[in-house]
Amino acid sequence: MILALDTDVLVTWAMEGAPKHRVVRRFIEEEVRDRGSQVGLVPQVLLEFLHVCTDPRRFEQPLSMDQGVQVVRELWDAKEVSRVAQAPIIVHRTLELLTQLGLGRKRLLDTALAATLEAAAIRRFATLNARDYRVFPFLELVTPA
Repeated sequence: MILALDTDVLVTWAMEGAPKHRVVRRFIEEEVRDRGSQVGLVPQVLLEFLHVCTDPRRFEQPLSMDQGVQVVRELWDAKEVSRVAQAPIIVHRTLELLTQLGLGRKRLLDTALAATLEAAAIRRFATLNARDYRVFPFLELVTPA
């Protein structure tokens, strides 16, 4: 079983000072160890993670770009990770979902991520922003608690 991660979950997992850091760490460890889940990562999420974790406006002690790049490499290559590629159909499906669900430009990246997971047949999605993804009926939202 694959559990895809939203950027907010990945950032919270990685950054010690983040609220819910320990909760998210424990949640992911239990998913992998106890449930035998693979962690699904999409390139879009990893790149957004790199952007956020190196931002000194968001963190008192952000990662340096070198540190962030190293974390992303280690995550992408980890045996517990299922790498989720974005298929060419994603552009059309994203546009279809935007139109069908009446979503605007501020929902573009969330919609592209949802379309990527749908195309990869990944239903379980861990996010700390469930409200943003409830509109996608094909996702089973999981909130680390």
